[in-house]
Parts: sequence; C-alpha cells; structure tokens
Amino acid sequence: MEIAQKEKAALLQRAVINGSEEELSKIYDALGYVEMSAPALGLACRFRGLDVVRLLVRKGASFDFPSTKEAAETYHCYIGTKKGDYRTNYSVYLLKAFGKLPMYSLAGMIMEQQMEREDGSMLSFLPDEKRADVLRFLLENREKIAFEPEELLYYAIFYRDTALVDELKRQNVKIPGKRVCIIADGAFSPSWYWDEYVALTRRLAGEEYLEVMQQLAVELDGRLFRYTEGIFDSARNHFCSGGVFEFFYAHFNTEKMNKSAVMRGLIDEGALEAFPVLEREGWLAMPKKRDEMIAYASEKKRTEIVAWLFEYKNRTADLAAEQRKAEKKLMRELNRAPDAVDALKKLWSYKKQEDGTLIITSYKGTDTEVTVPEKIGRSIVTAVGSAFSGMSGDGTPKITLPKTLQYIESCAFHRLWGLEEIQIPDGVKAIGDFAFYECERIRDIEIPDQVKRIGESAFQGCRMLEHITIPAQVKTIGMSAFEGCRL
Repeated sequence: MEIAQKEKAALLQRAVINGSEEELSKIYDALGYVEMSAPALGLACRFRGLDVVRLLVRKGASFDFPSTKEAAETYHCYIGTKKGDYRTNYSVYLLKAFGKLPMYSLAGMIMEQQMEREDGSMLSFLPDEKRADVLRFLLENREKIAFEPEELLYYAIFYRDTALVDELKRQNVKIPGKRVCIIADGAFSPSWYWDEYVALTRRLAGEEYLEVMQQLAVELDGRLFRYTEGIFDSARNHFCSGGVFEFFYAHFNTEKMNKSAVMRGLIDEGALEAFPVLEREGWLAMPKKRDEMIAYASEKKRTEIVAWLFEYKNRTADLAAEQRKAEKKLMRELNRAPDAVDALKKLWSYKKQEDGTLIITSYKGTDTEVTVPEKIGRSIVTAVGSAFSGMSGDGTPKITLPKTLQYIESCAFHRLWGLEEIQIPDGVKAIGDFAFYECERIRDIEIPDQVKRIGESAFQGCRMLEHITIPAQVKTIGMSAFEGCRL
C-alpha cells in the first residue's frame, strides 16, 4: 500500500529524531521520494549534526517543497496567505535561538533547546563548532538543496548568533536585497517583511539594539534606515544608553521625523544624552520649540532635562530680541481675524454646492492637528470630500470636524495612515465609500444617530479599530465596510 506524502514527511522527521544513521538510511530508502523533506533536514541541522545532514542530502532531502495551496494546507507551511506569499524557512533551525520567535519564516513554530526521543533520551542543540560544520556543508550544496544563506544571515544578525554570522561573512554572504529595500526604502512588497522587521527590532533589549543595528547598517552599504513613528517607539527605550540616539540620528532618514514628537518621546524616556545631539543639529534653535520642550519636560517632571534646557536657553538665547519678536507677532494676530477668507484659502480648497453650502476638497497645510472650519466667509461647511486622501505619512494624528458637517464623502480620509483621533459630528447623515479606508491607527469610532448609510469599504483596513458604536438608525452598511478591523 502506497504511503501518503504527508505520512512520509512525518515518518522521516521521526526517523531523524530517533534513528541511528543506519536506521535512518533504510527508512529513507523504503519511503522513496519525500516531497516535504525540509522539516526533517532542519531538525538534523539543529540536533543531529553534519553526518546526518549529509546522509539526508545524499538521499534527496532539501529545503525546497511545492509552492502550491495544497502543500500549504497539507504541511502548514504558509504559502499564499492573506499576509502575502511566503514559505516556511526550515534552514533557520540552525539558529541559536529558543522559544517562539516573531518570524513569519517559521510560521509560529517553537525553536526547542532539546528534543526528547522515543526512548526517553534527549537530543541537545548542537554546539557552535558543529553548527559551523553543518553550515559550511549547506553552503557547498546551496543550489542543490535550495538553501538561502542570505536569509539565514538576516536572522542570525537579529539573534546575535555570532558563530553563524562570522562563518557567513567569511563566505562573503550579504543579507538579501529585498530585505535591504524594506529596511531602507520601506517598500511593502510583501508587507509582512516590514511587519517582521519591526517585530524583530522590538524584541531587542539593552546593548543588543545598538549591536544589531550597527551590523545592519553595514549591510545597507551607506543607505539610511527608513524612519517611522513605530520604529521610533521600538527604539526609544534604548536612548538612555550611551551612543544609541547618536547612532539613530546618524543612520535613519530624518526627513519625515516629526521633531516635536521625537523630542517629547525623548523627554518621556528621560533620554538626557540625546539633547546635545539635538542642539548640534539645530532642533532647539527656535525659541518657541525650545520653550515648548521646557514646559513639557517640567510637566513630566524630568528634572535633569529641564535643567539642561534652561542652561541651554541661558547660554544661547537673546532674551530681549525674543521678547520684541513675540510682541510683534501678537500685534499681527490681533490685527487679523483668524477666520478671514484670505487666510483660510491658503489652507483649504472648496466648492460651493447647489444649496449654497461648501464641500472641502483639499487641505494644503502641514499642521499635525487640523481643525476643519465651520464657515468660510458667509458659507457654512457641510461636507468633506477627498480632502485628506493620499496624505500618507505620520504627520496628521488628529482632525477636528465642524458641528455643521452633514456628509463625509467618498475617500475623505482614504489611507491617512497617521490619523489617530477623529470624532464624527452629530449632524452627519452619511459616510461615503472608502471614507476611512486603511486609517490604520484609529482605535475608537462612534457613529452618530443621524447616520443612515455607511459606504462600501468605509473602515476597511482600520486594523487597530477595536471599538465602534453603530446606531440602530443605520439602514445601509456597504460591502467590506469593516473588513480587516479588530472588531
């Protein structure tokens, strides 16, 4: 009777764990072709050593397996999922890492330090010199067995596996170009590469962070790391350690840094060592910004940072000139109404509707907290069109909508990824298609009682959305309105 391929794979893994080399050879011969030999080869790399690995490869084992939906379902090797196509990388069993790892390439598997055999004895994780022997053999046979040393180097750097990193670098291996593109350019294809990178950086602690990021910087070959608020949040608790913020500022792309948010984050962490860097780079040169940070540090009771900022102010400020400038600015503000039409036109584009009310069509400002006006001139604002659509980035976390608003039109806040806080006014009657599509940071939304229609994909991709109130008066909810939310 012919044995099913799934059973063959299981029998081969069992033989690798329990059998002698002679027994394993006989079992492999009896099984014949094994379509999914990769897990058995990975276990041999982790627990058995070079002789068993060599035997398996001679019999036909490799890290390759069919890239089909059927294979994914049969062997749980995660191909063609909603997160993007990726294959379980069984060669990472060679890593000196233990426990459940945040790595898509292992698909949630657990890296054991020991493996119990059927006779009760234990197989132990191989020492460094034996893993190096296995690695050299894999490198010699990389094409035959579909071994990707570049991927292994990427993970070995994050897990500080010096034995593997040193051997791979001796062989002139570099991390894959696709990883470089993700880390440096933020290309999201496939998106799980970025998610995995962020997860791996978040698990680094203390001195590990600087060591790992320095090695990755070498791999980037002069390119800068991509900066996001999420990356800053994963690193900020390390900025009290010597040299970490200096490295961060030198090696990350600073163009999209929200300087105020970064400085507040440094104050939150008590990262005093970062402030001489900020002074050198001119972040505190504007008196308004400097005084805002003094106030924020005082509020957070960061005494050492407050003292440093006051010392910096006393050392660098022309207090008399600052006072004169502040007085002139105040007079200009008093002489110009804040809601004057010419001022609002600089911030907003709009169209007059048939009923004489206005629909906002675009926002031209750069503020991080935006308030949509109730009126422009004598006309009230009753609708927001695709005013914020496509404004990607992290710079608009809060938007305040006017009480006069009645309609949130299609794509109004489409892919406004930085949006965290917004309250839909009570007078709103309809929310258009794709209105909040992929607003990834919104956590809470309350739909007012007047709303009768929620359009197609209105909140699709709001992956942080965990609470929403939908009144009974809503008559229509479009297709995929809440797909991809945490609800």
